[in-house]
Amino acid sequence: MRRSWIPALAASVLALAACGGGGDDGGSSGSGSDGEVREVTVGMLPILPTAALYAGIEEGFFADRDIEISVETGQGGAALLPAVMSGQIDFATSNPVSLLQARGEDLDVRVIGHWTSALSEGDTDINGVFAAGDSGIASAADLEGKRVAVNTLNGMGGLTIREAVRQDGGDPDAVEFVELPFPDMPAALDAGNVDAVWVPEPFLSTLVSAGNQVVSYSSKESVEGHPTQLFFTSGTLVESDPELVEDFTAALEETLAFAEENPDAVKAQVAQVLPQLPAEAVEGLTLEEFGTDLRREQLERLGELMVEDGLLEEEADLEGLLPEE
Repeated sequence: MRRSWIPALAASVLALAACGGGGDDGGSSGSGSDGEVREVTVGMLPILPTAALYAGIEEGFFADRDIEISVETGQGGAALLPAVMSGQIDFATSNPVSLLQARGEDLDVRVIGHWTSALSEGDTDINGVFAAGDSGIASAADLEGKRVAVNTLNGMGGLTIREAVRQDGGDPDAVEFVELPFPDMPAALDAGNVDAVWVPEPFLSTLVSAGNQVVSYSSKESVEGHPTQLFFTSGTLVESDPELVEDFTAALEETLAFAEENPDAVKAQVAQVLPQLPAEAVEGLTLEEFGTDLRREQLERLGELMVEDGLLEEEADLEGLLPEE
């Protein structure tokens, strides 16, 4: 299994739309029908839930289907999208906002399954907005006029924060968003370069232990329990190698079921994703919800918010994005 890093790719989603997008063969090799091992490249984010993929690999769910995985990591789902559409990588995770934006630009991205969701109950969540403890920023409405770091502009972070601000009686248009990689956010907040940061685990727990305060669990305050990451591929690969897509999806669903029932096995793989994280810090981390439910109702609401906030010009193309039920 090989791992490497994809920086923010020079090719943008809009550039791919202009040139038609999509590679000739999606980057996969072998059909697997005769037992030949198929080498598959998967794009993931350098965040806690990626450990679940390594757990699935460790359990042999992919090897059982003659699939050998190489993992590439990128800053955000929007950066991984061009790599999938060009055939550089075969499958990847991305947030629903980036995927629906791609569909809105006539890119043939196809979701093959669920990956992770925000928590569907409780008072806390797996991502949130944090500010310094003495900042006076205590609620979503207090973000008016403030600089807030998100990992991708016009993505999931900004969308949910804007709705949380709106629900709290504030003006979402008065929030200034700054793009930063998650690992850089704690230092930027500490230095005062930004007023608040939107982070998942393990950065969330790190900020709490350092004395910062939660401003908003923006996912919970906007669309509780919404999908945070979906697994997707290109329409080209779906059409050219349906057997590979079917086998990968089956292994993915086994991985999801295993991860939901075995959180300790997922945490045991965190070092594969975040080697700098001390082992003792892993135990207290909150995992996102896995499982195979695509949560279509929550996705519909996200699509409505995207139209309201101008991220989509027309109704979200959920039917084109999601697999048939």
